[in-house]
Amino acid sequence: MKVLGSEINFKENLLFSINKYQVWWLILLVTIIFDYLTTLYFVSMLGPDAEGNEVVGWLIRVLGLHVGVFVGKSMQLISVVLFVSLSQRLGNLFLLIIILLNCWAVVMNTIPNY
Repeated sequence: MKVLGSEINFKENLLFSINKYQVWWLILLVTIIFDYLTTLYFVSMLGPDAEGNEVVGWLIRVLGLHVGVFVGKSMQLISVVLFVSLSQRLGNLFLLIIILLNCWAVVMNTIPNY
């Protein structure tokens, strides 16, 4: 597929990333699960207004706690997959940044805010 005049093979880029960085993808999935669980914990205590991500807060208010957080974390995974599919080099940097952000979110979600 051509994007902005450059030929991009989405499937090849994604498979390259998954094959070369299997551990990073596994860490990403683990951090998403921990972020999901810790978000459920603190939002159930403090309410959806405590959620720092406005989109996830809105999803929680509209869809409910469990479904809203699940959809928010699913959108995060989809964005990583799409970005990695665009570029082999920059996509994997984005993958690492999201892993670090998830780790930071888990820490922030578990700090008592009451």
